[in-house]
Amino acid sequence: MLIEVYDVGGTLIRGAVGYLREKVTFLEKVQEPTEKDFCAQIRRLSPNLRKAHKPDLVSIIVPGPVKEGVLLKAPPLGITSPININYELSSFDKKVYVGNDLNAAVQAELSEGIGKYVENFYLLTISTGIGAGIVLNGIPVSGTSGEFGHNVIERYWGLHIECGCGNSGCWGAMCSGKGIEMLARKYLHKRFSPKEVFGLGEIGNRDAKDLISKVRDYNAQGIGMMVNAFEVDKIAVMGSIGLKQFDKIIPSKEEISRYTVNKIPDIIPTSLGDDIGLIGAYYYGMLHTSDVLREELAKK
Repeated sequence: MLIEVYDVGGTLIRGAVGYLREKVTFLEKVQEPTEKDFCAQIRRLSPNLRKAHKPDLVSIIVPGPVKEGVLLKAPPLGITSPININYELSSFDKKVYVGNDLNAAVQAELSEGIGKYVENFYLLTISTGIGAGIVLNGIPVSGTSGEFGHNVIERYWGLHIECGCGNSGCWGAMCSGKGIEMLARKYLHKRFSPKEVFGLGEIGNRDAKDLISKVRDYNAQGIGMMVNAFEVDKIAVMGSIGLKQFDKIIPSKEEISRYTVNKIPDIIPTSLGDDIGLIGAYYYGMLHTSDVLREELAKK
């Protein structure tokens, strides 16, 4: 089945058309910075994907809770009120299905990543936010159990950063892309992007290196909390910060051991790379293929 998929991120929106054989294969891809009105952006990008291909359905994953095609909120996108994505894309000639990005990515990892080798794992995302998907005995844990990004890891008033959830000092607020920007103001006394902070660290800037060391220690504490909650076989890491700066921000087992009493699993970057969201969107769309087939049969 040919599915048109979109991965709407806080920084980039990725789109593709793909099909499944032994694994998901993409025939066309598009990518560009995410715009505020991402639904209008999808309407504009779709013709580029459909020039030579006619999808059977459309699957979209977004960074926030979704109910019946409505994105309830998405802090990474600055969205605080519901958006009815199904309504916004009602002009599409194919059925549109909308799901949560982390849940979809977990399914991708389960189907084509470390889930092929182990039954118990975390999928940790470090990007515009921080969260974790959980798979136990080969089954994804549903609900909001993986909201580790909202564990408070910094309580000192002079250091903690306000989080979108209303608390301060949350792991996600301190170590996400936005968090690193805010820490740069404290450590470097100027506004720098995460990419610029890591670049300064590479050329030996002491303040940047101190900041990165602090983020690494926060991550050791956050991962330690995860390991305390569930003993798993592996932790896979995804997200723009997690993948591009893996060696700099992912702590060693020795560093994590300060924050957990459990055995620390191997931590690896996802083998699916930046495509993990698109692959997850495809598998999310596959969940609804029976609905599409029923509608096609009803038309005949």
